Amino acid sequence: MKKLYFIAFAVLIAFVCVYPVTYYSQWDTQTATVTGKERITKVSDGNDNSYYLVYTDKGTFKVKDSLILFRFNSSDLYGSIKADSTYTFRTVGFRAGFLSEYPNVVTIN
Repeated sequence: MKKLYFIAFAVLIAFVCVYPVTYYSQWDTQTATVTGKERITKVSDGNDNSYYLVYTDKGTFKVKDSLILFRFNSSDLYGSIKADSTYTFRTVGFRAGFLSEYPNVVTIN
């Protein structure tokens, strides 16, 4: 039984350590046309967590502040994005459906 706990713990530690490194090593630049956008707010135990989603013809992107990238202007960046406009998005991360994870927009042009 101890061996099973050790294996489960090792897998958990590997996931916690590998996932952020993998996520932040995936940089991409895509030119896409915005088809829609929305703010998502999740409330849990009285705390709310918000982020923005931008829907494009190339997929969905998330706009969220990032402590690791020292980027704290997600509201301003999101506010500057207009529907039916084309932008060049610089993103980090990847789409992981089972985690509800999207590439995070770092810059737009």
